[in-house]
Amino acid sequence: MQIRTRLTIQFLLLVSGILLVTFIAIYYFTYYNVTEDFYDRLRSKAKSTAGLLSKDPQVNAEVFRALEAANRDLIYNENILIFDEKNRLIYTNINTNNKSIHVSNYWLDEIRKANEIRYIDGDYKVVGLYYKYPFNKAVVMLGAQDLYGQANLANLNTLLTILFVVVTVIVGLAGWVFSKRALRPISKVMNAVEGILPQRLDTRLDIPNQKDEIGRLSTTFNKLLDRIETAFQMQKIFVANVSHELKNPLTKIRSQLEVSMLKERSTMEYQVTIQSVLEDIQELAQLSNTLLELAKVSEDQRDLLTEIVRIDDLLWDCRQGLGQANPAYNIQVDLEELPDDDTWLEIAGNSTLLKTAFLNLMDNACKFSEDQTVTISLRASAKKLVLQFSDQGKGIPIQDQSLVFQPFYRSDNTASVKGYGIGLSLVDRIVKLHNGNVSIQANQPKGTTFILNFLRL
Repeated sequence: MQIRTRLTIQFLLLVSGILLVTFIAIYYFTYYNVTEDFYDRLRSKAKSTAGLLSKDPQVNAEVFRALEAANRDLIYNENILIFDEKNRLIYTNINTNNKSIHVSNYWLDEIRKANEIRYIDGDYKVVGLYYKYPFNKAVVMLGAQDLYGQANLANLNTLLTILFVVVTVIVGLAGWVFSKRALRPISKVMNAVEGILPQRLDTRLDIPNQKDEIGRLSTTFNKLLDRIETAFQMQKIFVANVSHELKNPLTKIRSQLEVSMLKERSTMEYQVTIQSVLEDIQELAQLSNTLLELAKVSEDQRDLLTEIVRIDDLLWDCRQGLGQANPAYNIQVDLEELPDDDTWLEIAGNSTLLKTAFLNLMDNACKFSEDQTVTISLRASAKKLVLQFSDQGKGIPIQDQSLVFQPFYRSDNTASVKGYGIGLSLVDRIVKLHNGNVSIQANQPKGTTFILNFLRL
């Protein structure tokens, strides 16, 4: 169901509901007032009849009828019945065999108990009064049909029904037109968004009013387009860099094999060529593995964090493994500020990913330091854990510090060192996956410190 149709139906139901409740209240109070007014008239007529009897108990039926004929008070089909204490009918204005209200000893006793009651008997409304005279007691019952009130209520019911139908139709049409006008800005936004193609990601939506909901929606779309455009640009750069990095070893392998096949060569020369090709293949495999690791942590995969990792133990493992692979590296781990509570050294995470991040930072620091030395410090508290990896290299220019975490980005200072520019991007994603962040601090007089802050949840 379209929003326009849903809004129209909701608007129609709301207004119709309010209108229905209002009309029902009008009818109910009108019915109540008409009924009360009719009962008051019956009570007044019954009291006048009883009062006449109190003045002269010897008044006969002919005199009562003559007085009623002179004062009808527009009460239709009235039935007057007067009974004495022995429930004997002493007066009625109708033929006893044709009376319309039913009288029983039960009702006569109820009238005597309550002094005054009223009830409905078929189409008749009945009022019963109990009068006590100095010389006698009598029960006066007066019943009649409220034809005038019923006619007014029927007319009111018809009028309210017609008004409800007419107003409901008008409200439905007005709601349809109103919803169209209300949704017109959204339709414009939809049409504008549909016109944005991958080739036109620089297009942005117009924001006539930033304070209303449509303006906020347009602003949200523009921010989304900014992120999409950035993602597309990064994807293009990533694909271009990957193609370039893959092309280099493949070109070297192809050229060496082609040169080897130009003429017959000695066994030693073939072995040299094969060894060189193997090195290129190893370089290609390393690049592929790095890309796979980068893709592994590209998404928010919290389900990978299934271990309780002790950071100081992991640092020693990384130091030992990297030191064996590269004996020239000098890896110094400063653990003098260890906390008394060992649990402060633990975080929820993935030991394999964290080890990859730490090894990348250690390896980079040693490669870019003149003395191939990296200094690692560890501080822990109840709320966070902080790691610092410091080197004595050339340092990272301020303008490059916000870019070094992008895949394949390499600053001019690192052009002479072999690498792909993926390591720091991988470190950044791994740390963020572990509810942390990476910052860069320049050392004095030279060198760089990478600071890893892991926050405890």
